[in-house]
This record gives sequence, C-alpha cells and structure tokens, in this order.
Amino acid sequence: MSRQGTKWMAALALVAALMGFGGAARADKAPDFSLPDLHGKSVRLSEINKSEPVIVSFWATWCQPCPQEMQHLQRFHETYAKNGLKIVAISIDGPKTVSKVKPFVTGRSFTFPVLLDTNNDVKRIFQVSAVPTVCVLKPGGEIAFHHVGYKPGDEVALEQEIRKVLGLSESKEGDAGAPADSTKKADPQTDSSSTDSSSDAPDASADAAEAPTASEDASADATAPAERTPSETGEAAR
Repeated sequence: MSRQGTKWMAALALVAALMGFGGAARADKAPDFSLPDLHGKSVRLSEINKSEPVIVSFWATWCQPCPQEMQHLQRFHETYAKNGLKIVAISIDGPKTVSKVKPFVTGRSFTFPVLLDTNNDVKRIFQVSAVPTVCVLKPGGEIAFHHVGYKPGDEVALEQEIRKVLGLSESKEGDAGAPADSTKKADPQTDSSSTDSSSDAPDASADAAEAPTASEDASADATAPAERTPSETGEAAR
C-alpha cells in the first residue's frame, strides 16, 4: 500500500472511532480551543471544562435539523445548569452567513453561550464532517459521547449521557420521568373509575329501592282481601 493510501486508512480509522453514538474511545481527549462569543468575549474550553462537564455542539444557520437539536440543548441548559453542566454551541457559519447567527440565536431565545468559528479552525481540529455534531466532555476534556446528525429521539440518548457525566442515576431519571407521567395519567382514570362506580351505585340503589315498593304493593294487595273477609262474613251472618 502506498504512503498516501496508508494516511487515508489512518484518517478513516480515526473518523470511525469518533463517529456515532458513544463511538469515541473513552480515552480520547477533546483538543483545546479559544473562540469569541456573540459579544466578542473569548471563551477557552480548558477553562470551562476544568472541573465541570461540557457539551460542545457544532451547528450552522443553514443546517435544517440544527434548530431542533438546539431546542433540546436549551432544555438541558435550563435543567442541568444547576448540576454544573455547561454548553457551548459553535457556529461554523462562514463570512457570508455569520451575520445571521445572532438574530438566529436571539430570535429563538437560546441562552447558552454561542461561539463563532468563522474560519472553521475548531471544526477542523475536531474533524467535524457534518452538522449538527455534538460531543459530551467529562471534566478535564475526556470525550464521553460523540454523535453526528440529528433525528427526533436522538435527544434521549444525549440526555442519558449528560446524566452519566453529572453522576445522576438513570433510575432517578425514570422516577422523575415516566412514573410521574403514569401517575398523572392514572389519577384521572382512578377518578373516572370512582365516578363510574359511584354512578352505578345509585342506579343499583334505585333498583333496590323500587323492589321493596313493589313488595309493599304486593303485601298491600294481599292484605286487602284479608280485611274484606270479615265484612263479608258479617253480611253472611246477617
């Protein structure tokens, strides 16, 4: 195999190691970088990732699935910031479209930091082949999770990885999620069944109430001839 072919094979092996759900090897460490945010302030990864986990997300204004993923990033930001999670969304918009980034972000009320990689330098060192691309970094920069692309449902696996790096158990997530929903759903059913059973009870009671009335009528009919019998006897005696 030629030297060029060997280089291509090595590059493909590295890309394969980095792509897919949890595809990154656990020992891989994210390269450090520094980029400006929307206000011109420089943000360095190693500083914000020193003792807290960080989500690094690559996106662009022209990327169709990116807004959907970013909506979930906003939710994660609001939910897990108190647990120490940090999020940086890196725009790879070039000089022609970078002016759209700020209106895009403010128009959707995203509050996590957005960084500008106008020259795509960070995109290259992270070997980003498509957007959206998301990485979950443990404190210190170790890559815990890496995924390319987005389709509805991908956020579930991403949130599971977030909870892992935050030290939050998955069972606790389930307790706070599905069971709570099922309980809420069960309450109306319980109320409904209670209502149904109570509505049936009056009907049964009404039927039961009518039954004694019928028996009273029957006993009254049976008593009436008994009361007439003495008078008839008296007439016979006369």
